[in-house]
Amino acid sequence: MFSPANETQFILEIPGVSHDFQVLEFAGREALNTAFRFDIELISERPDFDLESLLNQPAFLALNQTGTGFNGLIHSAEQGESGKRMTRYRVTLVPRVYYLCHRHNQRIFQHLNVPDIIATVLKEHGILSNAFRFQLGSAYPEREYCVQYDETDLHFINRLCEEEGIHYHFEHAQTEHIMVFGDDQTCFPKLNPALFQQDTGLVADHQVIRKFAVQVETRTSKVSRRDYNFEKPKLTMEASQTGEAAPELEGYDYPGAFMDRARGKQLSQRALERHRSDYQIARGKSDLPTLVSGHFMPLTEHPRSEWNDLWLLIELTHEGKQPQVLEESISSHVDDKDGFQQGYRNLFTAVPWDTIFRPPLKHPKSKILGSQTAIVTGRLEKKSTAINMVASAWNSIGIDWTR
Repeated sequence: MFSPANETQFILEIPGVSHDFQVLEFAGREALNTAFRFDIELISERPDFDLESLLNQPAFLALNQTGTGFNGLIHSAEQGESGKRMTRYRVTLVPRVYYLCHRHNQRIFQHLNVPDIIATVLKEHGILSNAFRFQLGSAYPEREYCVQYDETDLHFINRLCEEEGIHYHFEHAQTEHIMVFGDDQTCFPKLNPALFQQDTGLVADHQVIRKFAVQVETRTSKVSRRDYNFEKPKLTMEASQTGEAAPELEGYDYPGAFMDRARGKQLSQRALERHRSDYQIARGKSDLPTLVSGHFMPLTEHPRSEWNDLWLLIELTHEGKQPQVLEESISSHVDDKDGFQQGYRNLFTAVPWDTIFRPPLKHPKSKILGSQTAIVTGRLEKKSTAINMVASAWNSIGIDWTR
C-alpha cells in the first residue's frame, strides 16, 4: 500500500543522538560479499550540529512504516549549505565490518581453518559471535600456515572467502545487522512473492517488478588443477571437474593449492561453480523496498512462465527521494532528469535459485617481493629435518615483519 505523496516515507533513526533530521534523499548499493554503503541526504533546522557526535553511531534507515530498512553505523558526516531555516547534512551508513578496511596487517595464522581465521579477525574488532554466524555445509581443512601480508583486514577476509567459495550477506533488523557466511543455498531467506507488471509509464496500484530481463553468456565449462606434494613426489596430484555445457572450455591452474586429492576435488568443483555463477543472469527494476541481496525473490505473473520461479538477489542499488520535506528553497540534488522525482526504486541483479553462487576473485593475494629473513628454530638432528624445515613453513618467530 502506498503512502500519501506528502507523507514522510523514509526515516533515519539514530537512537544515541537527539536530532531533528529528515531524509531528503538516499542512494545505496549492497551485494553478496560486499560491505553495503548508503549515502543519505538530510535536512535539519540546526545549522551547528556536532558532526563528530554522529560518527560511529548505530543507525537505521527505514524505507517504510513496516520495519523494512538497513541497519549500520554512521561512518562519515558532512554539513552542507544552509537556507533561512534549513541546513543540509550528509551521512554515510555502512556495516560494522566496513571498518576493517582501515586496519592493515602483516601476520601469520597457524593450524586454523578459514572460518576460525575469519572469526578471530572479526572478534579483534569487537564483532562478536552474536553479530555474525556461519551456516556452512562443508568442512574446511586446517591451514598449517596462512599469511596476511600487506592487506587490510577486510581485504583478507574477502580473499579467504573467495579462495574457499564462501559467500556472505547481511540480515537487518531495527537495532542490529548480522553477517551470515554460507557455502550453499540453505542460508538464503525467502521473500514474499514479487509481482511482475510491465512498465507502461503509469503509476501502478501497488509495488511491483517493472522490468525483468534475462541474459545467458558463454562461460568456462571445465576446471583442472595440479599440484605437487614434496613428501610424496611420485603421487600424481590432479583434480578436474567438467560441467554439462558445450563447448569444452577449460580453466587450468597450477599450483592448485591442495595436498590431497579430496581437497583438490573440492577446490575444482568450487572453481567451476564460480565460473558458472553468472552464466544466466537477470536484471530488473522495481519499487519494492523489501528486496535485499542474499535473499530469494519469488517472481510471479511474468508472461514467460518458466521465469516465474525463485531468483537469488546478488546485487541491488537503492534510491529514494522525498522532496516534500523541503519547506524552503535551498539547492537540492533532487532532479527529474530521468523522470524520477519522488518515492523509492531499485535496480537488481539475480541468478536462478539453483545456481550455486561463488564469489568472483576480486581480492588477489599480495606479492611478497625480494628476499625474506627468517630463523630456523628446529633442532637439526637429522638431514631430513633440515630439508623439511626449509621446504615447510618457516617458524614465525624468526620473520621480521610479524609482530
